[in-house]
Amino acid sequence: MISALRLAAVALLMVPAFAAAADAESEDWQVHKEFERLRPMTVAVMPMDNLSLEPGVEKALYDAVYERLAAKGYAKISVEHVSGVMQKLGVTIPGLLQGISVKRLGEELHADGLLFGQIEQSARINQVAYDAIVVSCSLKLVSAGSGDTLWYAQQWRTAKRQWQIDPVNALINSVMHSSASREARVNYLVQEMLKTLPDGPIERGADNLLDKAVIVK
Repeated sequence: MISALRLAAVALLMVPAFAAAADAESEDWQVHKEFERLRPMTVAVMPMDNLSLEPGVEKALYDAVYERLAAKGYAKISVEHVSGVMQKLGVTIPGLLQGISVKRLGEELHADGLLFGQIEQSARINQVAYDAIVVSCSLKLVSAGSGDTLWYAQQWRTAKRQWQIDPVNALINSVMHSSASREARVNYLVQEMLKTLPDGPIERGADNLLDKAVIVK
């Protein structure tokens, strides 16, 4: 019979393997080779899709992208105008955007760039030695004129990893994860993705007036 001490030793040897799984993260991004020539000035943030089982997380993605877009040097179409155009086109869910050409979307929105995004995963992972929340999302900027994907970025990260060495810790971790902010998770990933987006043509001022000045329609 294996002693309790030996079982504890085996458990400790297994921790690095679980740590690798819990720390697993990936990112991917690409920029069109002719981005400078095709770079849009006015960008419409499109309704974000949610492929995960966590309801409402797509709004956190939309809000985070919209709030940060001006800081990258792009004029942005107002939320109200985008919503009005979506209603006019009968787009009640993001999936219906696939049936409308980017050229028409650009014309209707008066935008030369369209920023699409989706949450692929937002869930909780429970394993023997750890409990983690993971979130995966992606963004892409498309030229309304040519239909080319000018920029693409994807992030997959774990959030608030906690070890479950004993039942007491497991219970504490469960409480902590229940209160974890999905907005904070998504905001972090959007921040990381937008670092790879080349700057737009509008120079960022030292004050906050630009955020108001570049909202059009």
